[in-house]
Amino acid sequence: MRFASLTTTSISSLPADSYIYKIVIVNGNLAAISSDDSLRLLDLKTLREIAGGVLNNVHDGVTCLQVVDHHPHSLLTAGRDAVVRRYDLRSGQKTMQFGSDKNAPYLSLASHGTNIAAGTELSNSQAAVLLWDMRSPNRLLQNYIESHNDDVTEVQFHPTLPRCLLSGSTDGLVNIYDISISDEDDALVQVQNHGSSINHAGFLSNSDFFALSHDETFSMYHLNEQGDSTDEPSPTVFGDLRPKLDSEYVVDVIPPGSGGVEAIVGVGSHSKQHLDLIPLRLIDEWSFDASQTIRLPGAHGEEIVRSIHVNNEDGTIFTAGEDGLVKAWRTSMGGGGEEQEQAEAEKPRKKKKKSVADGGNESGRFKPY
Repeated sequence: MRFASLTTTSISSLPADSYIYKIVIVNGNLAAISSDDSLRLLDLKTLREIAGGVLNNVHDGVTCLQVVDHHPHSLLTAGRDAVVRRYDLRSGQKTMQFGSDKNAPYLSLASHGTNIAAGTELSNSQAAVLLWDMRSPNRLLQNYIESHNDDVTEVQFHPTLPRCLLSGSTDGLVNIYDISISDEDDALVQVQNHGSSINHAGFLSNSDFFALSHDETFSMYHLNEQGDSTDEPSPTVFGDLRPKLDSEYVVDVIPPGSGGVEAIVGVGSHSKQHLDLIPLRLIDEWSFDASQTIRLPGAHGEEIVRSIHVNNEDGTIFTAGEDGLVKAWRTSMGGGGEEQEQAEAEKPRKKKKKSVADGGNESGRFKPY
């Protein structure tokens, strides 16, 4: 096990008791959305807000943040106000807006090339997967409304097949679509029933995708080739990751970099106050390598970590959580890591002002927005 050292903690003007939902790197800065409905840009080195880098009220209930392919100055956001917006960070202005006439809150968002996909909350007995082309923002490209019967909590494009889109829902299904097909029955080319409400799902290779539920069960599935009539390979079922990875909740699964075979699973413990990044490797099959775990001692205290971003350029690990803070970490080999963790463990703990979870469930798992 390696230990990461805390190098920087954000200084921002967030209101007290704000959550940070997600962080991404864009144009050399760190962008964050939070529960006060703001979008903030932080300097990567200092984690201070950059001048003019706070956009307030980006949505009435912001839920999603996404970078835009090949547009280094742009970000996409979505919210419970049933719109998707594109922002130019140089001017701080909204440049595009996408929506539908259904007025359903958006819970998930993805971008690939000029395409945008969004998943909605169940509304009027429908949960939709919607697609637009950024070159024609006023025209809905696709509207799949029959493939899920509950909130669509995840949408992801395939990394190399732009026609291939994944969606996951609290109905327990992970769907694969060919978005070049308008007829929904024909566009839906694969369905996997994970068996419990989907929190995250996505592609970990050109041929494999994962599903992670809100009760922390995790499985890997094989992507069927279109027209392939052979028997579908059995999924790799890991079950509940908490006892397997000595944790209390799972933050997310970070896919491999370009051409990589190693993903990272982020798991946390709010009672022990640490976050572990554990490699998930594909050799003959996908398996965890706990011996190469990176531990972030202290993490965000007793608060849940909501988002993780690893900067591949310099190896810095960024985390954000329900304490309203962004933190930067760097790894070291041995050299006092155990002593640092022990020191963190012996610090007196503050009495919490609020529950560690929105829903107060036993695992400390937060509910989706």
